[in-house]
Amino acid sequence: MTPSADTSSVASVVEAVAACVESRYVDANSGAKAAETLRRRLNAGDYESVPYAAALAPRLTADLQAVLPDLHLQVRWSDQVREESTISDWDDPDFLAAYWAREALDNHGFDKAERLRGNVGLIVVRNIDEPEGTAEVVDAAFAFLARCDALIVDLRRTTGGAPTGVAYFLGHLLPAGTPLIQSFDREGAVIERTATPTGREPTFASEVPVFALTGRRTVSGCEELVYDLRAAERATLVGAATAGAANPVDVYVVDPHVVVRVPTAVVRHAVTGGNWEGNGVVPDVECAVDDALDVAHRLAVDAIRRRVAAGEVVRAESLLEELADVEAELDEQLGHRQM
Repeated sequence: MTPSADTSSVASVVEAVAACVESRYVDANSGAKAAETLRRRLNAGDYESVPYAAALAPRLTADLQAVLPDLHLQVRWSDQVREESTISDWDDPDFLAAYWAREALDNHGFDKAERLRGNVGLIVVRNIDEPEGTAEVVDAAFAFLARCDALIVDLRRTTGGAPTGVAYFLGHLLPAGTPLIQSFDREGAVIERTATPTGREPTFASEVPVFALTGRRTVSGCEELVYDLRAAERATLVGAATAGAANPVDVYVVDPHVVVRVPTAVVRHAVTGGNWEGNGVVPDVECAVDDALDVAHRLAVDAIRRRVAAGEVVRAESLLEELADVEAELDEQLGHRQM
């Protein structure tokens, strides 16, 4: 039972968070260890100076992650009073309508679809949500760039995404029905499998070069996108290592103002048998995150030039001239930054 607001205290919150992590975290032993740490700190008086206020949440998050370094394990303060032990808003049609309305104002996490010089496509992504909301935007971005001879997907500054949304996005790059990730609960049972949608051809054929830009803020679902591309040998990754947050999360209300985001499953890729938890994904071409777009653009232009020479791209003098100009400009820009 969730305690009432007037009887809440730091001690009761700490115990409630500990109990939630202990009973729900995907690895039972790790969850128990993290819970024991919170209880030990509570008994030692470490939280006596911490107020029952918003500052409590980041303190508990830091203490949990110090012993259980899972970026998805978080305690959050909510100014809105919650009364349920689990958040069931996703079953509420009114909540869903309001949620998708907000996401629409944000263009469902897609910031840009642009044709760069040299006939290179660019999609800038911050978040990839469920296909029911994002499919139209994803399809429009790929349709706009479908005539490009290479593609760059910028995932350097993201907030995550849903596995089904990632699968839908990848349907434009990988063969239909390509198996992706599987999610397992703490008993080892499969709770979800994802694959690219069936019934359609990818927008970009397998021979079209794809580059994905990565960095420390490439996180969660957007990391999965990068990992899936790597597993399929479908893209060259450019930038810096990703965050390393793989485990799917459930959200629990443990106090009228405190919710806990607990990883309750682990993912494994259907091809590799592994995931990106903790270690992140290391790019094929490492460079400063801020330089990654120019580096990938330069690589894309070079790849297109080689495809033209091999007869894989219709030869056009105007394209060759543009490729040469772009190569020179990018070489000059990157050379100046390295001086």
